[in-house]
Formats: sequence, C-alpha cells, structure tokens
Amino acid sequence: MLELLSSRRLMRVLTALLHIAGSGRALSGRTLSERMDCPRRYLEADLQRLARANILESQRGAGGGYSLARNPTRISLLDVMQCLSDEQQSLEDEGCALFEDVVGPGLKELRREFQQHLSDSSLVAWLQRAEELGLVSSTKPTSDFSI
Repeated sequence: MLELLSSRRLMRVLTALLHIAGSGRALSGRTLSERMDCPRRYLEADLQRLARANILESQRGAGGGYSLARNPTRISLLDVMQCLSDEQQSLEDEGCALFEDVVGPGLKELRREFQQHLSDSSLVAWLQRAEELGLVSSTKPTSDFSI
C-alpha cells in the first residue's frame, strides 16, 4: 500500500474526490476527467471501485454521476488506499525465530501505526485546504450521525 502514496493513481483519485466534495452535487466521469485532464478510462475504473466500497455513490442517467456516499469527515485516506490496493496485508509465519520474534512483530507494529495515521487523515482536512486556496467553493459538511 505504501507505493500508492507516490502514485499518480492516488493523486488522481484524491483530486476527483475533492472535486466531487467541493461541487456539492454529482459529477460525471466525463466531467471529472475533463476538469483533471486525465484519461477517463483510468479514472472511471477507480471511481467504480470507490462506489463498490461505499465511498462514492454512483447514479446513472441524466443528472447522474458520482457523489460522496458519506460525509467527508468519515472518509479517511486509509479507506481510499485500501480500496485501491491489491496488496495482501498479511505477514506469513516464516518459521524463523528472528522473523517470528523481531521482524514480523516490528513490521506489524509499523503497519498498525501507518494505518492509524492514514485513518486519522480525513477527506475533510484536504477539502478545507482546497477551500482556503479558493480551489473549491465553500461547502459545509452536513451532520453525520451513526446509530
């Protein structure tokens, strides 16, 4: 998952999420790809993955497109990266004492800390920065209640 941090793919997806969040309405894949000057086929596949992961809602037809499925405060960078990552997240037992007692636990702890940091980074912080720079219009997130 770490390789995603420097990928154009993650940058493209986060930019699309900010466009969607900043617009306050559904945006089509075509509109997003035009705004971002990127190939629609790449972006659309990732938008559909985000929709299957309940990060985005997808609506077909006139006036359709992609919108956030939940409040941006509840969309973390970890959510997005896990959706895009094809990487297996398990550390298998290697049968070696150094691996079992030192390397494996050390890597598991680093992964846990890394995932916690990504989980703490929500889309709303990125959206607020975009608003400060005047790159998206001011949108106040609606209340988000979970029962």
